Amino acid sequence: MIVELTVPVVLAAAAGGALGAAARFLLESYLRSGVLVANVLGSLLLGIMLGISAVSTSSWDAAALGFLSVGFIGALSTFATVSLHAAQLWTTRHRVKAAALWLVHTGCGLVAAGGGAWLGWTLAG
Repeated sequence: MIVELTVPVVLAAAAGGALGAAARFLLESYLRSGVLVANVLGSLLLGIMLGISAVSTSSWDAAALGFLSVGFIGALSTFATVSLHAAQLWTTRHRVKAAALWLVHTGCGLVAAGGGAWLGWTLAG
C-alpha cells in the first residue's frame, strides 16, 4: 500500500484526520478506557485493510487510502497519549502501572491487528 503524495491525497488525509481525532476525543470523553478502545479499533481497522490488500487483485484508491489509513486511523489511534500517560505514571513512581499500560495497549493492538488482517483476508478472499 504505497501512495503517491498528491494534493488530493493530502486533503483526504487531512479530512480523515479531523474525523479520526474527533472520534478519539469522543471516545476519551465518554469511556473510561477510551484511549484503549481507540487504539484497538485503529489496529483492527488497519489490519482489515491490510488483509483485504493481501488478497485483492485491485488496489486502493490513493485518496481513499490517505483518508482511511493515514488520516482517520492515524488520528484515531494515539499511542502518543499512551506514552504521555505512561510517562506520568513512571515519573510518579508507578512503574508497574506504566509498564502494564504499555503491555495492555501493545498486546491488544497486536491481537486486534492480527484479527483484522485475518478478517480482511477472509472477507476479500
